[in-house]
Amino acid sequence: MTMIRIAVPILAVGAAFVLSGPAFGQHVTRAKATILSCADGSAVGTLLLVERPSSEDVKVVDTFLTARGLTPGQHAVHIHEVGSCTPCSAAGSHLDLGPFAHNTPVTDNHPYHSGDLVNITIGPRGNGVLITTTNRIALSPDSPDRPAARGLSIFDANGASVIIHAMPDEYCPDPTDVNCAGGGRVACGVIQPEN
Repeated sequence: MTMIRIAVPILAVGAAFVLSGPAFGQHVTRAKATILSCADGSAVGTLLLVERPSSEDVKVVDTFLTARGLTPGQHAVHIHEVGSCTPCSAAGSHLDLGPFAHNTPVTDNHPYHSGDLVNITIGPRGNGVLITTTNRIALSPDSPDRPAARGLSIFDANGASVIIHAMPDEYCPDPTDVNCAGGGRVACGVIQPEN
């Protein structure tokens, strides 16, 4: 049985869990992306994002990503600042909402960009699954009555994309090391709202 056949039920169960959790009913927003190879445009995987409030009334986003046809090992996964993948460099830099709720950080604060996620591990057959949660982004519009939640939405005027990189993110703070954040881009998907 391939990893993808296993991953589909895992993602379905994960999404059902998220949608039926105790916080459901207050607010849930979903988004998805079809991830395509930067080399030839073939389908590489899918991303599902599900926003929900936490028990502390802070927005969290559950991330479900499946990938196939990639080199075995770890690969960096980041949300990038522009909703474009043609070419993959059009996705811009890592999404970093910065200290003033915009995409112009005062300094390069890798690995603490808003869009920095954990690595995906690709198995020997080229398949992998990443399930993680982040509170660095939001899918719903900003909340004017909640200052701590302002500026977190990835759906600004130019949208956002997900990038899978060639190498793992080493979470290093040195912006001059081009490979510390995963090196080249191997796959990209434009993130689209679902509701």
